[in-house]
Amino acid sequence: MADSLLDTLLGVLRTLSSPTKYVLGFLLLMNIRSLPLVWHFRVLPEFIAFKLRKRLFGLARKFKSIEAQRAASEAWWDRASPIGKKPFEAVLHYDCFATIDDSDFNLHLSNSSYAKALDPIRFRWAIMFVPQLFREDIGGVLPLGATHFLFIREIPMLVSYQVRIYIASWGDKWMYAYAKFVSKSKKRPQKASPGTISTITAPTPSTNTPTDLHALAAKLAQEDEPDGALVHCISVSQMCFKIGRVTVPPALILALNGFTAKDGHDHKNPPKAYVQLREMGKDLKGFLTGGWRAEEARWWEEELGGSGGEVKERLKNMEDIRLGMESLNAY
Repeated sequence: MADSLLDTLLGVLRTLSSPTKYVLGFLLLMNIRSLPLVWHFRVLPEFIAFKLRKRLFGLARKFKSIEAQRAASEAWWDRASPIGKKPFEAVLHYDCFATIDDSDFNLHLSNSSYAKALDPIRFRWAIMFVPQLFREDIGGVLPLGATHFLFIREIPMLVSYQVRIYIASWGDKWMYAYAKFVSKSKKRPQKASPGTISTITAPTPSTNTPTDLHALAAKLAQEDEPDGALVHCISVSQMCFKIGRVTVPPALILALNGFTAKDGHDHKNPPKAYVQLREMGKDLKGFLTGGWRAEEARWWEEELGGSGGEVKERLKNMEDIRLGMESLNAY
């Protein structure tokens, strides 16, 4: 049946004139990024390559002694982790292009394509900043709870743009990351006004919530990036860390990967919380999945600056956005 279908398609193509074939070929080329399975080839290779590197490394040390294998494994995870990085200074840049198939009839990037562009960068972010969540002896995952978008300026078709993703804050369950869709344009557009800002997927909260998204949009519309890049869209992703069915506090996962709010730490001088967690060995998974509750002092939170101050202020802003969206369930 497959052969007959292929023969039929080839027969149809033979009957077409050369100009028609060129037009069809051009349309296919322009939409190639939207063909079946292309999304998977864009998103999954980063994770597969990470797993493959780890597997090849495991095979290379297979004939070493148990102690040597353990030391080599720790060294490998040390190199893969952002040890000494401050959470609010961690940023990942991802270059994109507003292709024809990602654009709408208004000749600019379709609102639906912003979420599509975020998928590969979130995978890359996870591999770069929380790789130890995916260790074989931990087996964690990073589910996405929700994503909110605030559209400020359109991105014209056939224009290069960049997605910059940052850690916004974290609480006991959720971690928030925000992404900025920016572009560098020689022609400076007019400042966007609150009236021209689209909040299609991030409606204004009800009056009993403290966040005023229109005021936030107006503020963001007047601000450019430090390097002069124009902000076109802001997105907020709500994520959590899970091992099996257990949700792990984000601060623990960040500390496990070497993040710290303190100065003077790097791979040669790792943070104290990172060392404590690494030295737990086989008991680490048990600690992450509930053993931490027996600790009187939250030393991993202190490593990240505690639960107050900037963390608390940022978390309130993110929670206000989430609660504003959830309040729509009342209508």
